[in-house]
Amino acid sequence: MNLIRNIPAVTAASALLPCLLFGSAGFLTRLGAWSAWPMLPSALGAPFAVPALSVVPIGEQPWSALTVELVAVAVLVAVVWWWTARSVRRRPDASAGRAFFAGWAAFALGAMASGAPRALVPAWEMGLGPIGWYAMLAGGLLTGLLWGSTLGWVCGVARVAVRGRVAATA
Repeated sequence: MNLIRNIPAVTAASALLPCLLFGSAGFLTRLGAWSAWPMLPSALGAPFAVPALSVVPIGEQPWSALTVELVAVAVLVAVVWWWTARSVRRRPDASAGRAFFAGWAAFALGAMASGAPRALVPAWEMGLGPIGWYAMLAGGLLTGLLWGSTLGWVCGVARVAVRGRVAATA
């Protein structure tokens, strides 16, 4: 029971770290100054990176953008928790490599799922039709999967770290 309760919670909490990082205006400014190419898909309308966890809107965005970002963070954390709990139930004695890639996949899927509201709400606000909604949704899912695959190691490391500790005490 300790496995089912602790591992998904710690892995889901670790998913908040990239969200906090991308919620920092200082980090985003520095990232844009150092290398602007990661921001290219957002210039085409796709959501940028992982959802930003912040208490105020970044830049001159409206408060509705902050609300969408917070909903997307909740979706990301929920998917990471669900996928991790599923992997722990299916293979409670998984090896370190399998546990690492399960955490990585959980974050990648969570980032992909969080791209949906981040893409559909602006499409709805712009008054796009169904073709625009599907195009924005596809862009949101694709960029979410790419950024999730890039940053998924954070949840993978957390999943392995907790796996070793809980398996030793169980």
